[in-house]
Amino acid sequence: MLGVFLLTQPAWSQEKSGRNTWTWNHSDDGRKIEVKVESKVEFSNDYSDVATIPDDGALRIYDSRGPRTYRLVVTRDAAGGLRRDYSVDGQSRAFDAEGRSWLRAVLLQAVREGGLDARNRVQRILKERGTRGLIEEMAYIKGDYVRLIYFEELLQAPDVSNRDLKGALRNASTSIGSDYERAQMLLQVGKIFLVNKDLLPEWFQAVSKIGSAYERARVLSSALKRDELSKEALVGIARAAASLDSDYEKSTLLIKAAESYQGDAELRAEWLSAVHTIGSDYEHHRALSGALKPNEISVDALADLVESATRIQSDYEKASFLIEAMNHYRNQPRLRTAFMNVARTINSEYERGRVQKRFDKADFSSTW
Repeated sequence: MLGVFLLTQPAWSQEKSGRNTWTWNHSDDGRKIEVKVESKVEFSNDYSDVATIPDDGALRIYDSRGPRTYRLVVTRDAAGGLRRDYSVDGQSRAFDAEGRSWLRAVLLQAVREGGLDARNRVQRILKERGTRGLIEEMAYIKGDYVRLIYFEELLQAPDVSNRDLKGALRNASTSIGSDYERAQMLLQVGKIFLVNKDLLPEWFQAVSKIGSAYERARVLSSALKRDELSKEALVGIARAAASLDSDYEKSTLLIKAAESYQGDAELRAEWLSAVHTIGSDYEHHRALSGALKPNEISVDALADLVESATRIQSDYEKASFLIEAMNHYRNQPRLRTAFMNVARTINSEYERGRVQKRFDKADFSSTW
């Protein structure tokens, strides 16, 4: 039976006996529906009836709409066949064509909104209509949770083209309303999109649709953990980081990314461009400090970091960073010039004095 991830509604539960139970509840405009699947239940292809059910299985449906109430319980009888207890407004009815039409409508709603039988349905669609058919079906899916299941299965389909992947991602990133679910989707597809240059722009475009700075930063942080990211991917991550509207999330992400960017001048420039979009002096200082961690930081990388500190308005934050950076100082003309130029922008005599003491300790003779 269907395995679930990122689940809110519907919900799996497991009884003490070990039997799985799947429940979907829906309430809208006075209509209330509950679909409950116990153990492994298989449906006919058109969802007008149950195909097979185990001894401990059951399908239970309650559907109340205005003055009318429908109930159906399908179990296995003693002879191994199906027993259908069907009632309308409390009166038992034969499970006839009208009943099957009602059941099909309810089950299709549970399929498209709740994810009932989703993975089995996806495999049938792929077999009968291919990836284009699955993408077309995804247009009818309403729930974010169910869209994620369909999208996950699409990624695993054989011979899916880049064109289809792009179209599916555009559809999913536009139709999924929750930033959390959209982020989860992008985490799932990163393993495919981040290693394919042709798919990279679509992935970053989808990232830009996440409104929450926290969720967007979470996706980008996860991307950084992948091995052998291309230069194009790293550039994209730095530019996406620059668009974050939270200085804290931005600096935290850039600190995590720092080591991947400092060894290449072009990548370092992209990283620093993102740092320069940080409005908070404290967070700007924190990001630059995070890039100082490698013991063997190059002269050019250190000089670039120091020069970036010129943009820090707070004398305290600027002086504090220069003092930290002096731990990596080497007697090189470019470094000396960079340190001196930034130190001269400190207005506070007290903060300049703190920096001067650190310079003196390092035998860094200077003329202010």
